[in-house]
Amino acid sequence: MSAPAAVEAGMAAAAAMNEVMARVKQAAERSGRLPTQVRVVAVSKTKPTSLIKAVYDSTGHRSFGENYVQELIEKAPLLPEDIEWHFIGNLQSNKVKQLLSGVPNLYMVESVDDQKIANHLDRAVGSLGRNPLKVLVQVNTSGEESKFGVEPSGCVELAKHVKLGCPNLVFSGLMTIGMLDYSSTPENFKTLLDCRKKVCAELGMAEEECELSMGMSADFEQAIEMGSTNVRIGSTIFGAREYPKKSNID
Repeated sequence: MSAPAAVEAGMAAAAAMNEVMARVKQAAERSGRLPTQVRVVAVSKTKPTSLIKAVYDSTGHRSFGENYVQELIEKAPLLPEDIEWHFIGNLQSNKVKQLLSGVPNLYMVESVDDQKIANHLDRAVGSLGRNPLKVLVQVNTSGEESKFGVEPSGCVELAKHVKLGCPNLVFSGLMTIGMLDYSSTPENFKTLLDCRKKVCAELGMAEEECELSMGMSADFEQAIEMGSTNVRIGSTIFGAREYPKKSNID
């Protein structure tokens, strides 16, 4: 990308970020909450660091997210240290230490979907001497086999394991991904709300202490209106994702 094109792309991303924040403010107000009660994670998957820096510089935004470990550990050192990174993709056990050691300013892992990955994160945080790491338990609310996440019936057990059995992790709430087209129905969001109610009752937590990460580009306003505290927005801010073209040669 040429320098003028990069500047133009950065300005467009910053303008889109401001527009998203305005929509978030309106949705929060419709749900009777303050805009500050909803965190927007700008998801920069496949996008260059120049776009992230443009949004950072122009809007003051500090919460960014990535789906892949390798992409995050390559980007994070090139960007300001006060960015609060969210890892939102499926995390494999053999990548845990790489993620934690490569991204000192990792703020939260949103995709803990079984006890095994929780245990790996807990041990790695302890061995690296990091402060306790915030995590969300990922719930598969749509029932799709293509989606990661614990079944709703297992969310209480997993949340309990994280909170009581992983001293180096901070159980911070629940997360879900939408349907196959990355949009959700009210039923998906209602399932996560029901999960929160059960988890908080079991753990003796106030529901306000348990975050709900639900809502993406296609459905974040509806998610906020239904109680989401954390929305993950990518293409609406940064444009369509750019994947390398596959070769036609077998």
